[in-house]
Amino acid sequence: MTRELSKRKAMSTDHSPGKAKTIDKYFKSKNAKNGSNKTKQPADTEQSHGKPKLWVEWQDIGETWVGHYGTPAPAVKFAAFDLDHTLVTVKGKWRFPKGPDDWQFVHPSVPKVLHSLHDQGYKILIISNQNGFKRSKKTPGVMPKNAKDFRIKISDIANVLGIPFTILVATAKDYMRKPSPGMWHIAELLNSGAVVDKAASFYVGDAAGRPAGFKQGAPADFSDSDAGFALNVGVPFYTPEEMFHGKNGIFEDSVFVLPPASAWRIGRFMPKELVSSSSDYLTLLDSIKEEVQQAQSAGKGLLLVLVGPPACGKSTFTQSYLEPLGFERINMDTLKTRKKCEYAVREALKAGECVVVDNTNPDAEARGSFIDLAQTHGARSVAVVFKHSSKDLTMHNNCFRASIEQARHFHTAREQDCDHQSILDSIPVGADRVPTVAYNGYYKRFVLPAKSEGFSRVLHHVFIPDFASPEEKKIWYQYY
Repeated sequence: MTRELSKRKAMSTDHSPGKAKTIDKYFKSKNAKNGSNKTKQPADTEQSHGKPKLWVEWQDIGETWVGHYGTPAPAVKFAAFDLDHTLVTVKGKWRFPKGPDDWQFVHPSVPKVLHSLHDQGYKILIISNQNGFKRSKKTPGVMPKNAKDFRIKISDIANVLGIPFTILVATAKDYMRKPSPGMWHIAELLNSGAVVDKAASFYVGDAAGRPAGFKQGAPADFSDSDAGFALNVGVPFYTPEEMFHGKNGIFEDSVFVLPPASAWRIGRFMPKELVSSSSDYLTLLDSIKEEVQQAQSAGKGLLLVLVGPPACGKSTFTQSYLEPLGFERINMDTLKTRKKCEYAVREALKAGECVVVDNTNPDAEARGSFIDLAQTHGARSVAVVFKHSSKDLTMHNNCFRASIEQARHFHTAREQDCDHQSILDSIPVGADRVPTVAYNGYYKRFVLPAKSEGFSRVLHHVFIPDFASPEEKKIWYQYY
């Protein structure tokens, strides 16, 4: 056995003080502030392989949980795994675990494979999305029972595996949630400065977008988020079947040999396939400028009614192009009520000003009162329809808009060579995503504007991404 191999095997059972704690010592831990909130576990005298049970040490980085078992050493290559249905599954046919002990490895080879990878110098990571762990607003200091059960389960798994690892758990719908690569960025920052070789690393997950029947009796994968995550990060991707079920991965002289990586393509919206021309965009701007000049010459106001789903670029377009032309922006999110929006439009048109209604305005009912106000004050009404090639594009932009500040934080901090801990401590809170139900409601109500409603003109906005930097463009061209 080589010296390095001996060192790694020793680390897998090294539970000296300060590295992993027995349950008695665990209770003596004091809660740290901010990102180092330690979670106390219930009293337990359980033995694991004849030794006192040891607990995963947890810290919260924003709404992402990070747990360490043992002392994971820095490494230049990561062996990263999803958790549910990749490493472990429930003991029965039900979908969700019934308690902290309701788990089993998906295949008997899981411990052996992970031990071999650890001995080969990989840092073992578990990267998992989880739902339903949010604390109650009434009792923010109390962790929900299912969250406690989850953390107990991870410690149970750790004691059976017996090797150091780090687990990252996304509990919010932000840039840390797969397929976004935020948790990988956190893992790199926790790697003590060692630069990770992505080509030598890999990720294993069951959410690969496979159709029903990819193996006998198997339903279709519920998602392709794991494959999308690997593609976003830029590492080879494997399924649990390839890694553990002997389909491709093999052992040679007790050393696990990785199978050849497949070139994965997934059905998730791919922004790289989006092609747009700027000529339509310039035509739209020229048409609006023409309307402004005509209104000014007539001494009248001008009404623009934007029509489009949430997060399709209406506000960005307004702030970047319409406000510089003198338009006053009227928005329901800002004014809160429709009556206030109507009052603001009335006052602007009465003063002979240009005004834009920056709401979704999906149908004639939503648009009608604004058109009536324009007619009352002798102003022209112009609809601007935000056309998208698909509903998927609007959903993609929604995720991008909610994630951009967190994504930008990682890239900006690295460019400035900031201290890794300071980067982790200052991750901004992710913006709220518009819920899917809001999109469904918009498309259910949507009726294309027509002159018969009272519009003088109906213009069309063709979506063209506009980025503040090359890095922002790179962030947009990811799977969400």
